[in-house]
Amino acid sequence: YNMFPSPLRKVLLLIAIVQYSIADLNTNDVQANSSSLQASGNLPRTCSMATNRFSGVQLIHPQPGFREPFEVFCDQEYEGGDWIVIQNRYDGSVHFYRDWDEYERGFGNMFGEFWLGLKQIHELTYSMRYELHIIVEDWDGIRAIAKYSDFLVAGPKEKYLLRSLGAFSGSAGDSMTELHLGMNFTTFDEDNDKSSNNCAVLRYAAWWFRACSHTEFGSSLNGRHMQGLNNTAINWTSFRRDHYGLQKSRMMIRAVV
Repeated sequence: YNMFPSPLRKVLLLIAIVQYSIADLNTNDVQANSSSLQASGNLPRTCSMATNRFSGVQLIHPQPGFREPFEVFCDQEYEGGDWIVIQNRYDGSVHFYRDWDEYERGFGNMFGEFWLGLKQIHELTYSMRYELHIIVEDWDGIRAIAKYSDFLVAGPKEKYLLRSLGAFSGSAGDSMTELHLGMNFTTFDEDNDKSSNNCAVLRYAAWWFRACSHTEFGSSLNGRHMQGLNNTAINWTSFRRDHYGLQKSRMMIRAVV
């Protein structure tokens, strides 16, 4: 998928070439396209391996020789940097009630609200070990963090099952492990939860749902961006109970070296 206008994408690719294919400059045959970048074999596998230490869009290649490179947003400011942002929500500018294909390939704008894509998340977490941090914020500006030590998402044949989260820590409470670990991903057109209903439809979201109703241990970060108590909103119930609609959520992963 292409989150950027063609001219901007070309600029980003050219920057990547300059940074990671210096040796090719002597040949005067550098081209700004994915095939030449892949052939160079010099792209970083993750944000921690990038020479660019500023936050922004980075072309990476998690599995050289096996998969195609793709773009991610590297956060180099939060907790020492090297974080790949896989979900970002804060103003409701991007609609998140999307079908399976869109959640698989990703959507939105990396400089704003977006979902990276299940395909990319799977590839990243299977290429090396990653930790996951989730930052949530309510409408009063109160922020909390949920940290997981070993985040792993299976591939398309297993419907992007949430295979591992590892150990939990953080101030937001654990709203993932009990109800979502071990679950396949569900969208309104791909029902993989354990309920007789489609939880993505009832919750107006897409997530690793097990059941459609949540206790204090459930979450739904791809719900509607809205204020008030509503089970279709962005929820992290161990932080704000009674289906309180959150204002912001940000999911980030970092390679564990």
